Amino acid sequence: MRNPFRFLTRDWPWKLFALVLALILFVSVRKAFSYTQTVTLPVEAVSLGGAKALTGFVPSVVSVTFRGSESAVRRLSLPRATQPKLRVNLDQPPAGTSALRVRLTPSDIETENDLRVVSIEPSTVIATFDVSDTQILPVAEPVVKGVPDSVSVRLSYSPRTVSVTGSKARLAALLKEGAKLTTPIVDLSTKSENFHTALKVVPPDSKGGWTITPSTVQVDVQFTREDVERVIRNVPVRIMQSELPEIHYASEVDRVDVTLHGTRREVDAVDADAVSVAVRELRAGSLYNGGRQRVVPEVILPYSNRVERVTVSPPEFFIRPTR
Repeated sequence: MRNPFRFLTRDWPWKLFALVLALILFVSVRKAFSYTQTVTLPVEAVSLGGAKALTGFVPSVVSVTFRGSESAVRRLSLPRATQPKLRVNLDQPPAGTSALRVRLTPSDIETENDLRVVSIEPSTVIATFDVSDTQILPVAEPVVKGVPDSVSVRLSYSPRTVSVTGSKARLAALLKEGAKLTTPIVDLSTKSENFHTALKVVPPDSKGGWTITPSTVQVDVQFTREDVERVIRNVPVRIMQSELPEIHYASEVDRVDVTLHGTRREVDAVDADAVSVAVRELRAGSLYNGGRQRVVPEVILPYSNRVERVTVSPPEFFIRPTR
């Protein structure tokens, strides 16, 4: 009977050579179209509860080399991109010891799927421990950015304190300093209506091993339109030229007070010397027999200025013929 696998064994040295050559070419091409970059990452920890708490790692940072496509490697340098994290799951150290040697592996690194860990230097660190303790620490008011010019912001949050479990020595130092825990910054640049959000409380440091309860604070943000007043006093009144050339008019009020309403930024930007008050051009027949008439003045602001509204005191007055 004819051997069906004879074609595999025929000239097998050449077939093996061809396979090795193909593998070499594959690896060479893969390297040619992939990129590497080394970044420095802090060593963080997810510590299990127990009698001892993590105080830190020695060394506290390591160098990690990644390999991936050009776009994936380039994202490592972008400031807003999600950066890799090195987080180690720790057990309690053996009784009578306060340190534990930890081996770092690629599985400890949280990163994008299209990035591969090539090396970690150094590959081992020493985790040090202290007696565990729990204290109550205050949470600072969340910081906001991107507040629109036209509004003021009122922010409320709760709870104001949280329970923190960690190293007794580190907690004692935080209490002595009067430290407050923080939250991520609240960006209001794309917001215009009241809203509610939950913010994660940031641990006291990035060494890890902290347990914070509750882990988030509830934040309510309310917008209120800012209404600032600025009074410009003794603004002269001008009467625009009439369509009745044989009649001239004068205002019985020579000067008025102008009040600008708007945001602080809007009203402060107005040059008081450039503000004018005028009675617009009078149309023929608008004055009865050229007599005394009641008029409403108009405030003229510089072209580059905008405010919410403008009021004049007195809001109306009389003009009379001077012929």
